[in-house]
Amino acid sequence: MGEEPPPLRVVARAGFAATEGAVAEARRWLREVLAGHPRCDDAVLLLSETFTNAVVHTRSDAVGVVVLAGDGGQVQVEVVDGGAGTVPCTCDRAAERLEEGGRGVGLLRAMSARWGFFEEAPWCVVWFAFDGAG
Repeated sequence: MGEEPPPLRVVARAGFAATEGAVAEARRWLREVLAGHPRCDDAVLLLSETFTNAVVHTRSDAVGVVVLAGDGGQVQVEVVDGGAGTVPCTCDRAAERLEEGGRGVGLLRAMSARWGFFEEAPWCVVWFAFDGAG
């Protein structure tokens, strides 16, 4: 059996309007929350992808972001929305070179240690995590 991951604690949470303009606001907020963390830039990029998907697909007027951290530098970011008529696509579809979208899951897989989603009515949560430096 593998080791249990260290416990994480909520270090910040915020709510944003489910609008395109709020994506930049959420990125700025996360950059402040994770200032000095070695994976800050990666987390901001993945937040941009997951938050944008929430804005495009959610039924809700707001999108929440929760940041959890561990003592060893682990970070988990959760994007929470009111769900949609469909579940997030976890397919490994390659985006066409000139397509605007379709790269989010590939980026999550390539850049995070773990990621996933779950639905807990009425919420849908997409999350990604980075391991600590340790």
